[in-house]
Amino acid sequence: MNGKVHLQTPAKLYDGKWVDAELIVTEQTLCIGNTKIQVNEIEDIGNVEVEGVEAIRIKNDGEIIIKPPENLMQQVFRFLAFNLKADRFAVYYLDSATVGGVVSSGTQWEKGYFSVTDEGFWFISPKKQQKMLFDSLGTVVKDVRNVGGKQRKVLVLSKVENGQVATSLLMCPETTLEMLENYLNRLIETHKPGIEFTDMEKQILTLVYSGLDFVSIENMIGISTDELNEYYDRLVDSGLAKVVKIRKEVELTPRGVTMVGDIPNL
Repeated sequence: MNGKVHLQTPAKLYDGKWVDAELIVTEQTLCIGNTKIQVNEIEDIGNVEVEGVEAIRIKNDGEIIIKPPENLMQQVFRFLAFNLKADRFAVYYLDSATVGGVVSSGTQWEKGYFSVTDEGFWFISPKKQQKMLFDSLGTVVKDVRNVGGKQRKVLVLSKVENGQVATSLLMCPETTLEMLENYLNRLIETHKPGIEFTDMEKQILTLVYSGLDFVSIENMIGISTDELNEYYDRLVDSGLAKVVKIRKEVELTPRGVTMVGDIPNL
């Protein structure tokens, strides 16, 4: 065993099915069953649900999925998040400063670390281990905000939370701020789908974002149902949209027509 043992407990390992295994976490290694990995070689982690069981996904030259006891889940997740194989920057972070364009009340600056993995950005503090996937990130821009009565340069991170655009603020020394802005925007750009949209597609994308339903968009831009379906298919195929409802078109059977004829006052 390498290093001080932080945790030793019965747990579960998913290997095509859930199996019982002993989980041992030390300063340097995580062992579960016959699997042993170096903690500082873990590339990323995430919360997942497998066969109805909430678990932790660990990315390390492949993936393993573990389920510590419920009362130890957060402790294990926090330990792994703090030891991810990624550069860390000391920052102050204000999560969800605005949501849907409205300033959030009750949010407070937190001191912690900001890091970047293959899947997204992390803010890590003793209380919060928050992962922001590249797919949910919009832009990173520098701005000046009033922080504690002083005008301070911050980075404004726009992202999507529960279907709404939210912004979070990140503050650190200005030299680090400049470097992070350029670095983060390059990463976001590399994760954007390489798709060229027509003006019509851009218009439809904007209308969907505005919350208009299928019929409203169809009437507003004056195209047929089949044509709009084709545009929607392209958005879905490119990963920019997902199907949430399939509308049915029906015609009456002879029995249905007969029933209508029997309805009084028609």
